[in-house]
Amino acid sequence: METGIFYAIVAGLFWGTSPVLVKRGLVRADVSAATLYQQATILVTLIVAALYEGKLFAGDISPMAILVFAGTGVVGAYLGRTLFIKTVDQIGAARAQSLNNSSPLITVLLAALFLGEPLTLTVLVGVVLIISGVFFITEPEDRAAGGGAKKLLTLTSIMATVCYGIVPVLKKFATENGGTPVLGALVMHATGLLLLVTLGSLLKIEFKAERIATSSVVCFVSAGFLYAIGSIMTLKALTYAPASVAAPVWSAQPIVSFFLAKTTLKGIEAVNWRDGVAAVMVVAGVLVLRLG
Repeated sequence: METGIFYAIVAGLFWGTSPVLVKRGLVRADVSAATLYQQATILVTLIVAALYEGKLFAGDISPMAILVFAGTGVVGAYLGRTLFIKTVDQIGAARAQSLNNSSPLITVLLAALFLGEPLTLTVLVGVVLIISGVFFITEPEDRAAGGGAKKLLTLTSIMATVCYGIVPVLKKFATENGGTPVLGALVMHATGLLLLVTLGSLLKIEFKAERIATSSVVCFVSAGFLYAIGSIMTLKALTYAPASVAAPVWSAQPIVSFFLAKTTLKGIEAVNWRDGVAAVMVVAGVLVLRLG
């Protein structure tokens, strides 16, 4: 359990940094470029990791796990990741991360229904604390449009949250049925990139040749690298801890996103004390889970 929680914390740190880099890159690029560059980087990073561990051609993964990881790629890497990047573009990195953090509620319920994981009082209290932070998030101001407020809860943000709530349960099922962390993540993100290239238009992602600012490319590639390592860490976490515990722990990422947005996105994204309270409540929820 301790090892699983450690991996989940590392994943939260990396995943909390990734959207801040994406937001900075979006200043001089669009969502399509951000999605494709990041997903391609994730896949390349995972291939290198698989080669490093000597697992790429080892066949150390069952057919059942491949199918489940591919399904996870559809829900997470294709739908969830693309919708999340759109949410970052719409309302900002810190707010998008905090809203996405409500996904553990879906994970806990699905884990109890399909994986037989217990709904203990500690788990429920921790998840409630984390989700409560959403109510402290302020609506972003659209300064470029004259100061009008953008909608905080959009269909895109809700759909991204639902997708990310389903993903940990699928990952847990796959790892328990012959899946390994690196190969599992590789199958997931290869599926996601393939769908983006072939069916990206369904999510309004355009696969086209265009000139992108170097600074944006660096941000998207860096974000993809951090996300890939974080993805491996989540799968490692699930080999040592239940999904209902590991998923809320790596959901501590909003506190990372908040501080990075506050310190590095000045003039790009405005965050205030209410957004900070939301992030603090996330940490409180993680501590309850940790102490339990």
